[in-house]
Amino acid sequence: MNIQKQVALAQYTTFKTGGMADFFCEVKTKKELLEVFEWIKKEQLKYFILGNGSNLLVSDAGFRGAAIKLRNDEISWKENISIAGAGVLLTALIAEAKKYNLGGMEWAFGIPALLGGAVRNNAGAFGSDMGKWVDSVEIFDSANLKFKTIANKECSFFYHQSVFQNQPAWIIWEVTLNWEKKGPDKIDAEIKNFLGQRQDRQPLEYPSAGSYFRNPTLAHLEENKRKGLADSFVTAELAKCTPGQDKFKVEKAIRDRIEQTNTLPAAYLIEAAELKGRSVGGAQVSEKHANFLINTGSAKTEDVIILASLVKQKVRTRFGVQLQEEIEYVGF
Repeated sequence: MNIQKQVALAQYTTFKTGGMADFFCEVKTKKELLEVFEWIKKEQLKYFILGNGSNLLVSDAGFRGAAIKLRNDEISWKENISIAGAGVLLTALIAEAKKYNLGGMEWAFGIPALLGGAVRNNAGAFGSDMGKWVDSVEIFDSANLKFKTIANKECSFFYHQSVFQNQPAWIIWEVTLNWEKKGPDKIDAEIKNFLGQRQDRQPLEYPSAGSYFRNPTLAHLEENKRKGLADSFVTAELAKCTPGQDKFKVEKAIRDRIEQTNTLPAAYLIEAAELKGRSVGGAQVSEKHANFLINTGSAKTEDVIILASLVKQKVRTRFGVQLQEEIEYVGF
């Protein structure tokens, strides 16, 4: 077990900000994980699990405790089922599945997350999410130093949520996934389509944590205001249609999605509040996608925090909607 001291966390996050962790270690086996937590218990340290750092904002002051990076990235296959370590990169897992003519998760290609983090936060896009494909999850209960298996029905998957977010002692170690048989040409075409949409819509050339805010629910708004916001969003989306698109079908799909989820995209509300391009220090609301707060090169975590607070305040004042962060704060 190699424990390092005073390690800069910015290099391990996609935002590229944040201070030092008092301790840092990488874990590849169950034995190593158990040893680390026996040491943490003995020293009475705080800890956090560092996946690919794609959904984290680390304090400029760093983290007073141990950062644990999972490196368990082995994958085994049996028919249409994979058993993969939480430390495998999501994109690598999808590419590996293609070798066996297995697909279904092409929508996630390009998400810069490890499998464990994607399951914990029930990552989703383009109408699908991790919960649809998970069969079971093996977790390490750090409170009792025991491994156990959680079935899909016990995971409480919901929009960007799961039971694991409410069980801080549970560390996702391994995930069993069900895939569907699919031809490699179809898999390639879907990956190209989803990745192309990501590249067109998202500022991937800048450090960020992906979508910063959850898409907010409209349930608390009175009916006329809720309808007005929905109508405005539909109008804005229809204005983006190309000449060949069937606007009737587009509008129906949008309204069906709003009715099913009772949410609107946070990006729409931020853009409608005229916040695109707004900056604080080196942090900026992306001109390309308003729900991406980006590091233009010199941002500190404090810049991001102040900018996020400004965005929340402006959207709340303008629309009466309270945005909630999708990312996690570490060291605050």
